Parts: sequence; C-alpha cells; structure tokens
Amino acid sequence: MKSRQAGLSLVEVMVAAVIGMIGILIITQAYISSDNFNRATIGEGGAQTNGLIALYSVERDVRAAGYGIADSTALGCGEVYWFYDPNYSKNINAGSPLPRIRLAPIYITTNGTAPDDLTVMSAGDGDRMVPTTVRLFDKGASLLTPDSKIGFAQNDRILLVRNGAGCTLAQVTNVTDVITDPNNKLVQLNPGTPLNPVGWTGFPTDYAIGDLVFNLGAAPIVRTYSIANGRLVVNDALQQAAGATALELMDGIVDLRAQYGKDNGVDNGTVSSTAYAPNDGQVDQFSNTAPANSSEWQQVISMRMAVLARIGTFEKPDAAGVCQTTAAQPTWSGGTFSAVNVTSTSEDRCYRYRVFETIIPLRNMIWRGS
Repeated sequence: MKSRQAGLSLVEVMVAAVIGMIGILIITQAYISSDNFNRATIGEGGAQTNGLIALYSVERDVRAAGYGIADSTALGCGEVYWFYDPNYSKNINAGSPLPRIRLAPIYITTNGTAPDDLTVMSAGDGDRMVPTTVRLFDKGASLLTPDSKIGFAQNDRILLVRNGAGCTLAQVTNVTDVITDPNNKLVQLNPGTPLNPVGWTGFPTDYAIGDLVFNLGAAPIVRTYSIANGRLVVNDALQQAAGATALELMDGIVDLRAQYGKDNGVDNGTVSSTAYAPNDGQVDQFSNTAPANSSEWQQVISMRMAVLARIGTFEKPDAAGVCQTTAAQPTWSGGTFSAVNVTSTSEDRCYRYRVFETIIPLRNMIWRGS
C-alpha cells in the first residue's frame, strides 16, 4: 500500500497567517510607541538645552551692561550720533541703513505681538574707564584736546558727551606722545577710518570745555538680541554697519520678552513689597517702558527676561484636524508670549513649549560712580 503524506491543511495555514499578522501588528505598534516616546524625550531634552543656553547667552552680556558708561551725564545722552562711511546715523539722516545706538546699558524695543529686541551696551577693552573732559574739540582739524590723554590708544572708540545735547561716536587715529607734545594732550580723530567723517561735517553737536569723553576701547559691545525664523540671533551694531549679518545662536527659540527693573518708588502691581521708595536699591516695578531721561535711567537696576523654547516634535491633530497640544497662550511672570499663535487653525498648537526666565541685576548701574 502507498504511504500517506502528512501536511498542513488550508485552515492551519490561515490560522498561522493570522497569528503572524497579529504578531507583526503588535510589534509595529510597540515600535511606533517606543519611537514616539524617544522623539518626545529627545525633544524635551533639546528644548531644555536650547532654552538654557539662549538664556545664558543673553544673561552673560546683560550682567556686564553699562560698564564704562554708567554715568549720569552719559545716560542723559539719548541716541548716539555716528558715522560709518558713507552713511550718517538715523538721527541725522532718517533713511540711513545704520542701526540706532542709544547710550544706555540695556534698551528694550517692543514690537507688539512679535518678540522684543534687546540691545546691550558696554565699554570693551579700553584702558580708561573714568571719563575725562574736553578742553577743545576742533572739528575742522579732527583734533580733540582732553584734560588727559592717559588711557587712550590708537583705534579706541570714544564717546563725546554733552549733557542734554547729544553724544557722538568717534575713533582715535593717533595719540601724540610727550616728546612731540609737551602738553601731552592731543588725540587725533582723522578721516580714513570708517567712523570719522572728513572735517566732522554733518554733525549737529559741537563739544566745548567741560564736556565728557568716554573711552569704549577698541571693541565696545553694542549687541542686539532678537528672534528670527525660530532662532535666537545677535547683531553687533558696528559689524552690521560693515555689512555683517546676524549671528544665529540657538535653534528652537520662538519668543523673547524683557522688562526693566526700576527702583522708582512706584507700585504697578508687578513687585510685592511692604514699602515702595525710590533710589533705595530695591526694585519697585517691572516695566517695558523705556526711561525718558538720565534720572529715570539711573533707577534701572535690573532686568527681567524670558525666552520661549519650542519642542521640535510635531504632534498630530485630532480627528477633526485640530491640534490640542498647546491650546492656551504660554505665559511668564511678565505676561504672555503672544508671538505663539494658538488659534484653532494654527500649527503652533501642534507643539509643546518650555519657558525659561530670570532676573538679572545690572551691577554697573548699582555700583555706578555718579
């Protein structure tokens, strides 16, 4: 008799296929869940790192803000007159491409619902941090005669400051030594460098005996932090005038907010205190309203700021096509981050966000000499 051959029936094959498909489905779901968890973890860590580095980058400059310029006369200067060949500043020519420079340790530019811009200013590596005074400023000869030339060197940037009448940025081209100049007082501001115009024509301010001269060193800090295309960027005013573009510092930063900490004795509900007294060394209010004069600038002793970091993981909308991940406006101690759109049709709702904020004392304002 012929032997019978054993095999799998159709039913058995179908059962095995179903079991295999169930196994593949379970493994796929487990992989997707694991991958989503991994992406969320990486995204959280990335946002944490980006936010902290962004906050530190700004804080480092703000802590040094006002170094070399924290003087009552200088703080009353306002917007600086300056020249970068062939352009004059906007306060001389409104159509100028040069950025505005305001003589202030920090300056907050509010942009409505868009992120704030924050400009930080301080002297750089100069050897003279105490201002001297003018004996003579001969615009035609590009010659400055200060009370003392000590601490000035070739290529130093200086500020000529007249109380209540403006201030001018210039660059030292030569300092005479005692052999050629017995009075030891001549500082040349000759044309040939981009910052010095020929004959100093076009500037509305003349400087006379008693006006102050501040030395900012060869590399003063005039940096503006802002948000562009979801990144924290910084622009140096003098480098920008020379054609440099903004430097991208950190990805995933979508908003920046800042406020002045004012010791003005006014309670606006932003600071809890038992007593509000001006000029007692304690912050009485936080506000993004810029000080209007020297007295108000001297009351700015700190700054409160925050950055908003976006977690890069896109989370899918619900069955109706609406994202519910972030439905409420992100907030910080000073208000809301209105640069993030939380309307039901916005993809901004499909991401999560992290807030980083701090209060930074302005040490050079607290310890200013006058």
